[in-house]
Amino acid sequence: MKFINHIIFLLAACFVLYSCKKDMQQVTMSSGTAPVVTLSPATLVLTNANAADSVLTVSWSRANFGFKAAINYTVEIAKAGSDFTNPKTVNVGTANGLKYLGAVVNELAIGEGIAAGSTGILEVRVKAVLSNDVYLYAAKADLTVTTYAVEFPALLVKGGNSWVTPSVRTKGYVLASPNYDGKYEGYLNLPNADGWGGDAFQLIDASSGTIYGWGSSSTTMAVGGGNLWLTPTPNYMKVNADINALTINYTPVQFFVSGDHNGWSTAATPMLYNPATKQLVAENVSFTAGNKLVFTSNGGYDLSYKVNNEGKLIYAGPPNWAGNNIDAPGTGNYKVILDLSAGDGAYTFKFE
Repeated sequence: MKFINHIIFLLAACFVLYSCKKDMQQVTMSSGTAPVVTLSPATLVLTNANAADSVLTVSWSRANFGFKAAINYTVEIAKAGSDFTNPKTVNVGTANGLKYLGAVVNELAIGEGIAAGSTGILEVRVKAVLSNDVYLYAAKADLTVTTYAVEFPALLVKGGNSWVTPSVRTKGYVLASPNYDGKYEGYLNLPNADGWGGDAFQLIDASSGTIYGWGSSSTTMAVGGGNLWLTPTPNYMKVNADINALTINYTPVQFFVSGDHNGWSTAATPMLYNPATKQLVAENVSFTAGNKLVFTSNGGYDLSYKVNNEGKLIYAGPPNWAGNNIDAPGTGNYKVILDLSAGDGAYTFKFE
């Protein structure tokens, strides 16, 4: 029995030594020379005019693991400060360069949070891979990008049964995806033409023509399914659709102007829907110079809108509670207009 125990001990010791040796070998193999990234140029001003042009070249020196081997490279791009948590990636095999078209960089930058028409920084790095366990990262390089406004990917509302919608993208009948991630949002106020407490409709992908309809329940979709139902109507609804998860959700909303002018009440200054303009309007709102305001809904701030540092209207609710209070236009009575008809990423407001 002692002899058997000794054998087991020796085998275990050998396994530990082998494992340590293997780990040491991996550490040694992955401590070679990482690639060095070069961006040409490092500053990009993107426009519709250069959308189809090759505007960016990412190149890099080849990694060295201490011996000759086939090394695969992946370009990773992410918003500055994100620590490459969820980067946009392109595997280029054994090549050591990659060119990007203007439209591709613009879409990528907007998807990473650089709003259309603004300037921000993307971080670019290259991953050199020898095997699943052996790889090196290049030091990141900063790419300054100015984006241009585009029409975001959209789902168009197609009236079902007895009512007809426009055949092209039209305000009030569209959901948009500003992050290019398959998640669409918009606000609808359909005419209740089909009765039964709701409106029958389908959603059409503006790019591919794919039709999304009824899934297995009121909150699911299927490709080519029957009519979805916006219910209860008539009602002003926030609609969210996810074509990857094939889900759809509806939230009836009533918006208010909340601010210094009414003691930050979330009920005192309601906004009414104008079916002709597809906008929300509050008439004769009395402001004093220096007043601030926020667009709130349903008696609270969970679904609310403020502005970012560039003055663009943004969602201000949980979980991030982002944005700055909006400056009132000055002393006097104003018409306040909130326009959510063009889909997410294109929400606007103005004073008249």
